[in-house]
Amino acid sequence: MCRIGMELLAPAGGPEALRAAVQSGADAVYLGAGSFSARAGAENFSFEELSDAVRYCHIYGVKVHCALNTLIKESEIEAAVETAEGICRAGADAIIIQDLGLASHIKRMLPDIELHASTQMTVTSIEGVKALEDAGFDRVVLARELSLSEIERIAKAAKAEIEVFVHGAICMCYSGQCLMSSMLGGRSGNRGRCAQPCRLSYTLLEDGRECGSAHILSPKDMALIGHLKELESAGVTSLKIEGRLKSPEYVSAVTGIYRKYLDEARGKVSEKDMRELRSAFSRSGFTDGYLTGRLGADMMSHDNPANNSGSRFSAEAKERASGKFVRKIPITVFASLRAGEPISVTAYDRDGTCVSCTGTVAAERAVKKPLDEERLKEQLSKLGSTPFEAEETCVEAEAGVTVPVKDINETRRHVCAALENELARREPGRIIKTPFGFGTRGDVKEVYLTAEVMTAGQAEAAAATGAVRRIYAPADVCEKLGGAINGAELVTRTTDIYRPERICTRHVSVSSAAALRHYGDMAAYGDFRLNVYNSLTASFFGGLKSITLSPELNLREIRDIADHFSAAELEVIGYGYLPLMIMKNCPVKAMGRCAKHGGEFSLRDREKLEFRLLCGDGCKAVLLNSKPIYTADIMESIVDSKINSVRLNFTVENSGECGKIVSAYRAALDGRQTEPMKENTFTRGHLKRGVL
Repeated sequence: MCRIGMELLAPAGGPEALRAAVQSGADAVYLGAGSFSARAGAENFSFEELSDAVRYCHIYGVKVHCALNTLIKESEIEAAVETAEGICRAGADAIIIQDLGLASHIKRMLPDIELHASTQMTVTSIEGVKALEDAGFDRVVLARELSLSEIERIAKAAKAEIEVFVHGAICMCYSGQCLMSSMLGGRSGNRGRCAQPCRLSYTLLEDGRECGSAHILSPKDMALIGHLKELESAGVTSLKIEGRLKSPEYVSAVTGIYRKYLDEARGKVSEKDMRELRSAFSRSGFTDGYLTGRLGADMMSHDNPANNSGSRFSAEAKERASGKFVRKIPITVFASLRAGEPISVTAYDRDGTCVSCTGTVAAERAVKKPLDEERLKEQLSKLGSTPFEAEETCVEAEAGVTVPVKDINETRRHVCAALENELARREPGRIIKTPFGFGTRGDVKEVYLTAEVMTAGQAEAAAATGAVRRIYAPADVCEKLGGAINGAELVTRTTDIYRPERICTRHVSVSSAAALRHYGDMAAYGDFRLNVYNSLTASFFGGLKSITLSPELNLREIRDIADHFSAAELEVIGYGYLPLMIMKNCPVKAMGRCAKHGGEFSLRDREKLEFRLLCGDGCKAVLLNSKPIYTADIMESIVDSKINSVRLNFTVENSGECGKIVSAYRAALDGRQTEPMKENTFTRGHLKRGVL
């Protein structure tokens, strides 16, 4: 039988789930240690528990990947670095990271531990993988939205290992780009605290008319168990099961079934096994829509986003999760017994790990009954509660000699303990104390305005005020307008989700490390989608002319970054309907409508707030916040944060509105009175409150 050789990577939200994963056949587990994990609601592990977990896993040949995959605030840098040190000391095999600045520092400080790029990095291309390879990453977890052919193109060209999710929950938005929970309730998905407002019911509106209500933003769970051979052929290294918030029984059930299909190299999945997967957890069934390219309503759980399976588990899954079942490691036990010498026992596993121990009592000539080989084999095979089972027992015994059974048993116990220690042993990685290299920033002499636009009309209106220094616009708008407009520099704004484009301006705005690598020979500005949360990440992108900071930061946190970073200008978003989600599976199309036929679409929530949907770019959809960020009346506080520029994001505004808003912000920067917006029609974003 030819087994499928990819790594099976299972979730471990706590020690019980970790044991369930190992006992069910996982090749590796991923878990959270400390406070910086993208599943803050999981039990996670203390460093003492982590050391025990690493030992337990390594005995079984199972690797341990620790998630340190949230964005890190400036005030948290030292604690995050200490967490990484603790992970290294515990002997973990890899750290999963989202924050590029933290990753860069850890690579210098902990050169021996593997770095894995989290799916929160939104990697959708070989350019993205190569950018992370350049940054020192050993493995990249691809975005869930990729098709099989896209995965294959990336994996075949990559040097880094490629990991993909194969089972579990799917976010409607590209991971790492969602601001919905953050903006609606202050709980950031980039910080592991998503409140899942996407799982609520919404009403689709077309030109203000109701088109139906459903859980419009709630996809089914992914299940790619029927595509394992295809993924192996595509060059995938590791298959990841989502579920650090799930029960040990869930981990046991799902891991066990995937283990079976990998070992037996099966193609077609039996109805019995699919039924067990659905019974473990299901939102109205499963989907493989992203992998196969079959997008639309079939991917969605419009009627009921909750688990409608009742979480029923097989007896085998329950036993593996109970802690009573012990997965056995096959070993060979060899014993040598000669007169005048203590018994010598050697044990080794299939990978050749070998240990030997000798007894304490010399063998003697038997006066009555010598110790026969069968009795000696029987005693050596009694491995009891150890993780081992003797698949073969070999004995070389001199005829007519004996040794006390007690000494045989004691030597057997010693050799098993020694083998456990040898299997668990791992040379601790180097820890090289590395200074953070914080810079200092002087006073900013002038704060200026920039504008991001979607149409030529918006660009012309913003430029006509004479108040903006720079305008970010899509490639087609830049091509239409030329290189500059009314004295404002025109910058091509590349796509939110990277793809190569024709650039007709001298400068570009980049939203990803992939785009920065691709357009590396051009002067570039950093978009807020780079998720710059601290000065380490700002320094990672220090070659940019300007960096737009994450809109999840408050003014104090922005000032903290500015105090430690001086390599590039810093920009904040001061106005606009912030994009909450970028979606590959268009929710309008999934509801049986299409924006290509005209009409304006939006979603209305239970609070009667309306969120505009922008559809285009290959059926991708962007969900905008219901209210714009407005900060003209607190401009003095923004200027005090030591930033260089304030960006005004225009999406649904007409030309007249654009001109009026730019003029109001220019007046505010000049210290002149501005007309206030009506109460409850705008938001400060996170500039005043920040996120958890």
